[in-house]
Amino acid sequence: MGLALSLKSKLGLGLLLSYTSFEVFMQVRTKHIISLRRQEVQKLSESTDISKFRSATVAGMFINPFDEYRPQTAFEFILVRFMEFFESIYGNEVELHDKVPGDEEHGDVEGVLKAFTPNLEYLRKNSQILQACAKSGEFKQLMEGGSKAIQNQLLFTWLGQSCSLVQVAGINFLTDPIMSDHLISQSIGPKRFLKSPLSYDDIKYATNDKIDYVLVSHDHPDHLELDFAKQIGNTTTWIVPLGLKLKLARKGIYKVIEMDWWDTIPLDVASPDKYEVVCVPAMHWSGRYVFDSNKSLWCSFIIRRNGESLVYHAGDTGYLKDLFKVLGHKYGPIQLGLLPIGQYCPSWHQKPRHISPQESLQICADASIKFMKGIHWGTFKLSSEPILEPKYLLDKYAEDKNRHKVPEFGLTYLFNLKEGTEEELHVHTNEN
Repeated sequence: MGLALSLKSKLGLGLLLSYTSFEVFMQVRTKHIISLRRQEVQKLSESTDISKFRSATVAGMFINPFDEYRPQTAFEFILVRFMEFFESIYGNEVELHDKVPGDEEHGDVEGVLKAFTPNLEYLRKNSQILQACAKSGEFKQLMEGGSKAIQNQLLFTWLGQSCSLVQVAGINFLTDPIMSDHLISQSIGPKRFLKSPLSYDDIKYATNDKIDYVLVSHDHPDHLELDFAKQIGNTTTWIVPLGLKLKLARKGIYKVIEMDWWDTIPLDVASPDKYEVVCVPAMHWSGRYVFDSNKSLWCSFIIRRNGESLVYHAGDTGYLKDLFKVLGHKYGPIQLGLLPIGQYCPSWHQKPRHISPQESLQICADASIKFMKGIHWGTFKLSSEPILEPKYLLDKYAEDKNRHKVPEFGLTYLFNLKEGTEEELHVHTNEN
């Protein structure tokens, strides 16, 4: 006598088989694309050709056309979200207050994660001078001061995760904007260890009410806070990867430039120099929920001036040896790399999507990055490595500890593009 299945069982089995068939189809098609590209590259003499690093879609979804990538299923997605939920609780309630062995100055983990005050006045002064020059059409003030002229100044302030305020010769860029204390909601979302060192009003003050561009690497909640994006609105120009324009449009944002991997766009800024942004590949994924997974692209950005690469904003990426060597060949040397160094455990899930501190240093070598700031750590507890481990591992393995290191939270750094030097712009207060 056969086993009779109920209607619900039949529906569940049908859905499972349909989903499994879809995943198999996606895998087969992706492998086919990778194989075709490998054959194309083998016909070329140039080892630095970008052919195998073009973006690709299957069934309307963006894919990672790389042998090194292992896609996650819906089951893995849901499992990891549960893991993140419990990791977040543990991080904020327990680990944040753990003692740090041998560090009596800071005591516990929370003591190490101290915040500095950004140098708003310095940023504002440069913004005002550029805006005055743009209004008059005369840029002499930017050039005054010899090697220390505003024209030679690159300012960087880390605001947590991959959110940074970057200023180049008075032009202001905000990367992967997120200000909220919680990723999802105040009741269930992972909570920040430290509040953002800048509020939106602070950013407006520092930029003299002019954020020139916002660069968004992908749409994950820890890289794009949609409520904050709505607050910024159309006061700036948004530069995003393919597919994100529609998501921002739902928030009333229409000043958006979408880019594909290897696209280059000129920046419409008042300056005697030629600025551009290049969209380059990353190995990651996109989507905030299961149903919107990989409907938009993910990427990294390079800010260039007069053919020289100034800032590499990586966003999130796994390690691809050949890719980063190609970036170094095409765009190196790069003055400042903003590389993610956290969220690499457990490696069975994270390795195809995030880099470790050791891999960030390898990228510096591959892509010829002069200065590197290790970010995307110490803001939220989203994975299983200890909170401070990325910081300590980067310091342990960096051969040039003065150039490749983690930034202090909120501290403003000045890179002199003429002299190739770095200094910290502390804010001095008159405390009794």
